[in-house]
Amino acid sequence: MAFATLFTRTRALFSGRKLQTLVAFGLRQEFSPLWPLPLPPQLPQDVGKPTLVLDIDETILHTYGMRLETEDTVAFSLCLRPHLREFLEEVKELYEVVFWTAGTASYCSAMVDAIEVQVLQLPRSLCNVDEMKRAASKAPSTDNVNFYALSRTQTLEEENYMKYLPMLGRPMHRVIVLDDNVRSFPLHPRNAVKVPVFLPDDRALMEYSQAVSLMKEDGVHRDDASLLEAIYRGKAEVARLEKDQALLQLLPLLRRVAQAEDLPRELDHWRDDEYVRCDDFRETMNPLSVTRQRVLGSVLSSRRDTPIPPLKVHFMNQCFLEEANTAMRSQQMRRARSRL
Repeated sequence: MAFATLFTRTRALFSGRKLQTLVAFGLRQEFSPLWPLPLPPQLPQDVGKPTLVLDIDETILHTYGMRLETEDTVAFSLCLRPHLREFLEEVKELYEVVFWTAGTASYCSAMVDAIEVQVLQLPRSLCNVDEMKRAASKAPSTDNVNFYALSRTQTLEEENYMKYLPMLGRPMHRVIVLDDNVRSFPLHPRNAVKVPVFLPDDRALMEYSQAVSLMKEDGVHRDDASLLEAIYRGKAEVARLEKDQALLQLLPLLRRVAQAEDLPRELDHWRDDEYVRCDDFRETMNPLSVTRQRVLGSVLSSRRDTPIPPLKVHFMNQCFLEEANTAMRSQQMRRARSRL
């Protein structure tokens, strides 16, 4: 999770044709995750669907600032990746979407609430900060659930915040994960799709916003060279970000994969031949390996007729899996219970 410097001047940084900013609200005090692992049964609207694990930061949005809103509430300002609403509206019909971030539980809930209410216009859930406050005070609160959402303490923190998919309790052949960071899925290369990172230039955008504000407030600054330069850089950055098509480009793949009984095997139709290198976990677990840096999670832009060969289990793979399973069991024993 990336944060720019704290700021208080504006709630929304700017608004482009395809680039949207908004503010999410969360509790200042940290709390236990809302949902336990393994996850409860699928929600009524998702029964029978495959599971899509969806990362948040730098995959579908970018957080560029935070501030104390009230004594017990924090406000996060964020920039949505272009086409996010269109993307989510379709994939939530195809999949059980599970949001999973390496951020805190409070941050996770704030992001999911913003997605639910401000992006998708869904009824608010217990991720909403006001609903959480009501529940904490024993006042009547909503029992609506739109999505399951997982956070930092539900990853394998000692393994660089790995999102170890068996922790979900879902059949592995019915699960895929989308993430911009390969640290999330080194032990599940056939289930994974690496998404190009969404990383706006915070400084350029914030200086752009401040320059525009000064221009509007005081005509004296209209010929200020530094402000004009900031506006030029900001407009260039907005134009760059608005060209982002990553989420739309994933939809053909996700539509096809959702129709399959075995999701990882269908993904094999979207891999280059060299992807079999990811079957060796010595490569995917090594941060310095070329396989991890350039191959892990990669997909083709179109489906090939014949899939790559089935997963070949290398002799050291079981050692990595046993270590992860031990970490999972240890974590489950020592973690506080979820709130729900």
